[in-house]
Amino acid sequence: MSRHPLIKQKDFLSAAQVFHWATREHFVMWFTGKVGRHRRTEVILPRLVRNGKLRSLKYRNRLVYCAPRRSRGQQLFVEHGLGCTEGLVRIWRSQMNCLIIPERYFKGFGNVPEWGIRYPSGKLLIFEFCTSGNFVKPGLINNKIMRYKVNIPAIEGRFNGEVVVLFVANIPRRLIQDFIERFLPEGPFLFSDYLTFKSVPFGDQLVASIYIWGQNGREYPLKND
Repeated sequence: MSRHPLIKQKDFLSAAQVFHWATREHFVMWFTGKVGRHRRTEVILPRLVRNGKLRSLKYRNRLVYCAPRRSRGQQLFVEHGLGCTEGLVRIWRSQMNCLIIPERYFKGFGNVPEWGIRYPSGKLLIFEFCTSGNFVKPGLINNKIMRYKVNIPAIEGRFNGEVVVLFVANIPRRLIQDFIERFLPEGPFLFSDYLTFKSVPFGDQLVASIYIWGQNGREYPLKND
């Protein structure tokens, strides 16, 4: 098993600042690009918890972690937080020469996504994770899309990038297709179900043709080249 002596405690804390809730595997994927045992992570995470620099709790018979500032009153949102982190790890690892924009930098724009990533091409990918309960609430996602249509010009101006909004929802894919057929959301809005999103081989998240464009219901990759 390979060791990663250059991964320091501060690196784990920096990752936790852009993560929401995270499993040990999320940290391993973040630092190594693969899934498996990683001694450094197994040692450092409990140490950071003991020192009060990370918080942990047991969720579905496993430990999950987050920065202390995120843990206040957030125990009810672990499922959502894990989905946000899963999306970030997978997409960032697919192309790491980019700028991660945490959710707090979007406050004041009328829409606050889970996070954003700005690429050298000028594209700004905005990520929205939806639990099953949120997606099926009448009008919730459509109202969020309508707000984005109003707020995207200001977001593009602030971050100097052309916005694409990706919705990943923890529901069957057919329900996403039904939503698109019903509302036909015009604009830079792409959709995927969580199961399909996670089925993509690690590192191929940007080039997999699994993202449904709301305007025509066809599937595209996030990156064409």
